[in-house]
This record gives sequence, C-alpha cells and structure tokens, in this order.
Amino acid sequence: MKFISTLFMGFLFFSANSQQWKLTTNYSLGLPRQDMGKNIQPAHSLQAGVLYQLPGALKQLSAGLELGLGMYANKTIDQTFQFDNTSTVLPVDYSSNVFNVNIQTRLNLLSDKNFIIPYINAKGGLYNFYSSIYIGDPEDGGGCHALEQENIINDKTMYWSAGGGLQINPVIFSKNKRSGNVMIDISANIIHGGTLNYINTKHLLDPQDPSVTGGKELNVQFINASTQSIHEHTVAQVYTSPLRMLEFRAGITVMLGDK
Repeated sequence: MKFISTLFMGFLFFSANSQQWKLTTNYSLGLPRQDMGKNIQPAHSLQAGVLYQLPGALKQLSAGLELGLGMYANKTIDQTFQFDNTSTVLPVDYSSNVFNVNIQTRLNLLSDKNFIIPYINAKGGLYNFYSSIYIGDPEDGGGCHALEQENIINDKTMYWSAGGGLQINPVIFSKNKRSGNVMIDISANIIHGGTLNYINTKHLLDPQDPSVTGGKELNVQFINASTQSIHEHTVAQVYTSPLRMLEFRAGITVMLGDK
C-alpha cells in the first residue's frame, strides 16, 4: 500500500507541470448483482484518480491510476446471547467497507474541442471487502463480555471493469462558450471479480434468530464475568460469491495546465 500511495503522489507532483494530465474525482454507487445482490446493500464510494493523455496521434487515449474508498453497511442491532441458563442482550455495531485500486484507461470518442465528449474505459485492479464489529458491554455485570472486536473479516479479489460515459463542459449551459478545464463526468460500468467472503448486511438480523440461514456462522469469543468461562457466540453470517456489480458514477474531470 505504501508503494501505491507513493506512486499516486508522484503522479500528482508531475501533473502540476503538464497539460497532458487529468484528475478525476467521482461519487460511485455500486449495485451488487446476482448472488451478491441477495446479501449486501449498495456500496457508496468516493473515487479519485489521475490520467495521462498520450501525445500525438494517440491524444484521445489516456491511462493512469485510481483509488476508491467506500461503505456498504453501517448499522447497530441488539443481539441476544444465550449461555447456560442465562441470556445477555448486547448492542452490536456493524461497519462494512470497500477499498479498490486499479489501473485505468480511457478512450475519448471525440476531441477535447467538443463540449460533450463520449468515452469508453477499461480498468483492472484489486477490490477489498472488510468488516468490523463492535460489541457493547452488558448492563448486567455478570453477563458475557466479548473478547474480540474491530476487524473480523477481510477478503480481496482481483477485478476488471468496463463501461462508458460522457464528459460535459459546463459552459454548454451558459452564454459564455469559452472552454474551461473542468468537465462534468458521468459514467456507467460493470464490475467483475473473483470470489469474496463478506458478511450479510442486507437483511441484518440477530444471528441467533432461527430464520437466519444460508451462510457460514461467524463466531466471536466471549467470557462470562461470573464463571470466567470462555465460549463462542455467532455474531454474523458469512456469505461467499463472485464480485458482481453495476456501477454508476458522477463527478468531475480536471484538465491540468492550459488547454
């Protein structure tokens, strides 16, 4: 990760002195599809990247690097944990997040002189799904306390993405038709990747509920304050499926230097 961060900062440093560099920032809505769509909610992410526009006859083609960080669940539910003949109700905070890094390419289908520029793009990189759970302490001092917190599941896969979009010069909506360096950027993409493990957050229920089935139990160690007995309770259901998403984006592309 240090290498990727250094490379990204290097892109930004050199871009300040070149008119062939572009910065991209976007809000991304990732809609899970197929089996993944049954288990998790949409992923909301912020994406940032840099593109280098090739010179000469290839000037409509750009390539660069992109990073993204987002979330697909943030919820608190009360869970009932049964041990021997006693039960404890505890608040459980779920936070499920996504991170992605990729190499991106973009081909403009019209020259930069146009106010509306359609393009196609392709990307390939790494997608990371990770979840953390925080389990509160019981009101009853003799109840069960969780021994594990924070990051409880973390899985990664390589992925590719392809799609298309539009760069729209905002001056098209004004009387002043002088071209600027900031373009509105909207796009749609498909995302395909390998198999991932993640917790089910679309219909999050108390895992002790008998209606919760279909996944692999994710257990956390607890200690009973009265007996000091260490045992396990189920806190979530883990599902496994290929990474499949339909992504919609809206943001801006900034042309660095003079056009």
